[in-house]
Amino acid sequence: MIDCVSISTSHLFTGNPIYEQHRLRHECIVQRQRWKVPTVRNMEYDQYDNPAAWYLVWRDEAGRARGSSRLYPTDRPYMLQEIFPHLVTNIAIPKTTEVWEGSRFCVDEKLPIEKRKRIVQELIIGYLEFGLAQGITRIVGVMYPAYCRNIFMRNGWDVEWLGDVSRSEEGYKIIAGSLTVSRAVLKKVREKTGIYENVLHHGEQTKMRHAA
Repeated sequence: MIDCVSISTSHLFTGNPIYEQHRLRHECIVQRQRWKVPTVRNMEYDQYDNPAAWYLVWRDEAGRARGSSRLYPTDRPYMLQEIFPHLVTNIAIPKTTEVWEGSRFCVDEKLPIEKRKRIVQELIIGYLEFGLAQGITRIVGVMYPAYCRNIFMRNGWDVEWLGDVSRSEEGYKIIAGSLTVSRAVLKKVREKTGIYENVLHHGEQTKMRHAA
């Protein structure tokens, strides 16, 4: 189950999923990949961690984040537009409530491979469930080409490239991509992964209201 949480809904959850995803990002992005990004008290963050951001957080039974990603609307300044606009050469850079940016996709590398695979699959289904609920038509972002193939394409979600491969400041190959959000795509991904149940969890109080 994926916690779907923002600053405005964090009080609906037990524990602290927003803190947990910042901690996991520090492990994955700063400690392992050596990105040059802001940190504080073993948490990674940037200027797009603000009230407009939504987080998808996969937590284990102890409440520890083992997988996470961030979603952010493009109707305000966002990372692809401000930091990586040179990667987008095939289309105009999106700026609309119908297109959101996905970023900070992290999975705990210490987990067994089958567990990591399941978390990846639930996170991408979470992208689609969130997108359909919010009226989103596309999710864009900066990606490693290999991650695109292993995370999205392998699980039935085709990626449209928005420009050519470039290099990050850290020397990694990066590219801008776009993912179409539709019920047809969700159906295809569910068939590919075998996950047919809804994966998003919107908080304990929400669940209690639905049960009442």
